[in-house]
Amino acid sequence: MPNSVAPVFNLTSTHATVLRDEVAERTTPHEIFTRESSLNGKVAMVTMPTSRLVFVRYGGNVIVEAPPTGDRVVATIPLGPMGVSHDDHVKPEKHTSGFLLSPTNVTVMNPDPWAGALIIASDQEKLRAQKIKVLGDSQTKNSRLGTDSDLGMTAGNQWLTHTCRSLWCLASAIPAETPALVVENFLQVMEDNLLNALILAVENSTAPSTVDGHRGRIIIDWIDTHFREPLTVADLAAAVALSVRQLQVCVQEKFSMTPIELLRDVRLSKLHSALLTSDSDQCTVASIMYSVGFTHLGRTSQIYRQKYGESPSHTLKRSMHG
Repeated sequence: MPNSVAPVFNLTSTHATVLRDEVAERTTPHEIFTRESSLNGKVAMVTMPTSRLVFVRYGGNVIVEAPPTGDRVVATIPLGPMGVSHDDHVKPEKHTSGFLLSPTNVTVMNPDPWAGALIIASDQEKLRAQKIKVLGDSQTKNSRLGTDSDLGMTAGNQWLTHTCRSLWCLASAIPAETPALVVENFLQVMEDNLLNALILAVENSTAPSTVDGHRGRIIIDWIDTHFREPLTVADLAAAVALSVRQLQVCVQEKFSMTPIELLRDVRLSKLHSALLTSDSDQCTVASIMYSVGFTHLGRTSQIYRQKYGESPSHTLKRSMHG
């Protein structure tokens, strides 16, 4: 299996134009204005199948001016206080939570020089299709996607910020020697989780609470059959005929965890069984982890130790000695 480069691309520069061009290419066109003679900027990005997650820190005082985004949906998650305005002549308001860049008006931003921001960029067609998976057909009308939306300090926005940070940390920690197919699967799942969080933050809607009592068993049976695949929450929801919101409610009620935690728990159990029954001379811990659907070896080892009280390598060695 061919190796791949790590999924996060990093660049540092002292030039505003270099930082601008790198971010604009992955998100939306914009201009940067600064009185600084040089910056201490950094840009890092993860390229997913149809979306982008970008981190930018300018390392100096700048004004960012983005024209209307049109059909492109661009959300900014400030990692420090950020001045935001949709009018050149209006004093920017301080934002500490996420917001959408305007599709019809200019967006003027004054980001924190050192904290920076995370930017999510996708297109409305992709997000509309994803929204049906997340909320179901009944809640796809009157979408706030494509509007000037301050996401506010809602639970959805807080979850979006948490999701962005968590996925960024995971992507940043994937080593360059990770097999290409594993990285590809990770990026597909990452995009799905990221867009789910964005939709829930933008729409801020509630899920129908009535879910059939037998769905819990159906969910477990389906995961038990498909755990080796690069599953997303939307895949699981579609398989059991629920929206993502309904799935979240059902899994929380039945198992007191999130769908992602449930999938991880099943995979951990499968990993434990596989380690106990494998030949350490024929298999490696990494190959067994990949075979049950895990992509991040370091993090998987940590949560495995927390659950079973020993490292995966120790379990594999123990399997040959009774």
